[in-house]
Amino acid sequence: MQMLRHIYDLYIVNALDILILAFIFYRIILIIKGTRATQILLGILFVLILTVIARDVVHLRALAWILNKFWLAAVIIFAVVFQSEIRNVFAQIGANIWGSGARIKDEYVNDILEAVEILSSTKTGGLIVVENEIGLKSYAETGVILNANISKELILSIFKNKSAPLHDGAIIIYNDKITAAGCVLPLSHNTNVKIYGTRHRAALGLSEVTDAVIVVVSEETGNVSVAYKNKLHSNVSSAKLKEIIETNGEDFTK
Repeated sequence: MQMLRHIYDLYIVNALDILILAFIFYRIILIIKGTRATQILLGILFVLILTVIARDVVHLRALAWILNKFWLAAVIIFAVVFQSEIRNVFAQIGANIWGSGARIKDEYVNDILEAVEILSSTKTGGLIVVENEIGLKSYAETGVILNANISKELILSIFKNKSAPLHDGAIIIYNDKITAAGCVLPLSHNTNVKIYGTRHRAALGLSEVTDAVIVVVSEETGNVSVAYKNKLHSNVSSAKLKEIIETNGEDFTK
């Protein structure tokens, strides 16, 4: 028993410690990859290196004093700068604990696909959000609450009439219902991704803070794009879109 305890204390606990930390850092990197947080972290790393050099190498007292004061307030600064990323991390942790989101029935998936195909063929802009594990109530409240059954006709009536007040916003779908229409989504400021228009920026922006699947139909080209977890894929086929919606984005990169 003592031998097992000794092995655990000497080897297993350290291995577990390293694996858990590696997993945490890996998930954080995946969440912030391609966002402004990446550049901010590089800036923080530069300030850290500058602090060490100024204090311990070239002994610049005034600069070292200022930088030391900066690090005293670093916790508050990081909380303010990374507030959206921190919310996203905890939201995804909570979502993973509670399990998978609702699946849309096949008949309603087909209605969505048919509506997207018609919007695409007529070059009519559209923005469709399929809610997953992270709730979108705050975004639904920016539009008009419908709580209507999913139907091809309803989706087309929202987007086909370009003079209608709900045309430029997004519709949010959850649990076989169109919960809201005309919703306002956060715009992405990611400069590393080629974004074609406001709808695409809004789709990518929501994908940066939630795990929703966002379908975009381009008004200029009719191309169908899908945004999911910080990624935007263009020219998505109907077959691939069906897989993505049916699995709540799990097959997005396959």
